[in-house]
Formats: sequence, structure tokens, C-alpha cells
Amino acid sequence: MSVGIGQPRFDIAEYRPFPENLSILNLEPTQLSWSIGNKFLLLDQNNAELFELGPFSDFYFSGGMGRRNSKYGELVWMGVSPMGIQIVDRLENEIIHLDFRLNPIQTISLNQRIFPEIVALDPWGRLFIYSRTYNGIFIFERSNIDKMPFIDFSKEYLSNYCILDMTINEDGELGILSCDGILHMYSQNGNKQLSIPLVLSEPEFLVSLRDDWLVFNKSGECRSINFLNLMSIPGSSVPIQDVASMNKSVAILSKDHILILNVKYD
Repeated sequence: MSVGIGQPRFDIAEYRPFPENLSILNLEPTQLSWSIGNKFLLLDQNNAELFELGPFSDFYFSGGMGRRNSKYGELVWMGVSPMGIQIVDRLENEIIHLDFRLNPIQTISLNQRIFPEIVALDPWGRLFIYSRTYNGIFIFERSNIDKMPFIDFSKEYLSNYCILDMTINEDGELGILSCDGILHMYSQNGNKQLSIPLVLSEPEFLVSLRDDWLVFNKSGECRSINFLNLMSIPGSSVPIQDVASMNKSVAILSKDHILILNVKYD
């Protein structure tokens, strides 16, 4: 079954429903990330609950997170890095490391009070952290965060610049989706390459896919930056809660399932 027309196109690869226990526990995931072993990490930011969903809709929780552990402030990002699983807490201004069984093993307090808002992981395990407080993006590497911003929006644009999402492709290039509907692209060294206005109503999510970038809104509409053609995902999977990509696939987080799409370029 295919969805959308033109190049590229979406082919539905898998529909992974959530087990009924999640709704009984009043859990509603707001973020997802690909994990190892054909699993997904899911984060319910409202309840500070992290859990993993397996290929047969089996799931288990992190032992040290969630409502039973009140020391966490506001979890804004989680993902799998070469060092394991990492979670970023905005209010506590810290990064939590977990093993692949979701057990917390280390917490690192950031040496600057940047209060992270949006985070992206590069292919080498570095975290690119957007701070509204400093109006810029910092790099976290080897337990330390750079004192100077990698990108200073006060110099690039405005003193109160607003971004919606950011991601990094497999070549280490940084894409930033701004609140004014423009995609800005930067090289590995932080040099601005180009800016592309998006013809998409209320863009929200940005993912990289090989040599392309895809921008989604919550209504399930998507534009490819290379082809600028409008595509749509199935209506049963909207509104979109989050989007993640890996290789040639895109995972769509909905209220009660994950939809995995293969992206093919004709």
C-alpha cells in the first residue's frame, strides 16, 4: 500500500499498536526514538515516564524514572548514543545516562545554566543543545558542554530567535526548522549553507533521510526539501505526536500506535 504521489513516496512497512495497558496507566507518549533490536524508546513528557516498545508490542519501563521518582524536572529529549541511552532534563539542567535495560547509571549536571529546550544527536555521539536562555546552540561532548555557543542566533538573526525543531544528517550537517517556516542548513563547522522557505501549513517536525530532509506538520502533511512535493500519511495516524527517521525509514508516533514508513524515490 502506498500513500502520496510523486517523488518520493511512502510505503507502509509496519503498524505497531500500543498495548492496552498503556491507556489503563494513562500514559500518552509524546516522543519516540529508534532503539536497538527493532525496538522504540517512548517518552511521556507529562508523566516523566520512559519505556521501550518491542516488535510484538511488548514493553517495559525504566526502573528509575517516572511518577515514582519525583527528582526529575522536565524531560525534553531522549535518544540512543554510542554511550547508551541519554535523557535531557531542562529544569534540572542535566543529562541522564541509562544502560540499554533503562537503568540510570550516571547524571551529569551541565556546567552552564543553559536550560536545554531542543536537542539533536550527531553521528559521533555529540549532543547539539538549543538554549532559549542563551539564544544559541551548544555542543555537549565527553561530559562537558562548550562555553561558547556553536551557533549564536543573536549574531545570525535576532535576539529572540525561535526554532521548532532541529536534526543532524548522517554527514553531520545541521538542519534547523524555525518558527517562521524556514529551514536553515549548516555545515559540520557551523557555517550557514542555505535557507529554504517551506510551503507547508504549520510545520512542526524535521527529519533527515539520506540526502533529503522531510518536514511534517501534525496534520500528517509532509514536504521533501529536494523535490518540494506534498505528501500525506494515513489519516488514522494523525495528529502526529513525533517523527523519527533511520536509514530509509520514518517512524510516525500517533496517540495509540507507531506507523513505520519506507521512503522510496522513483
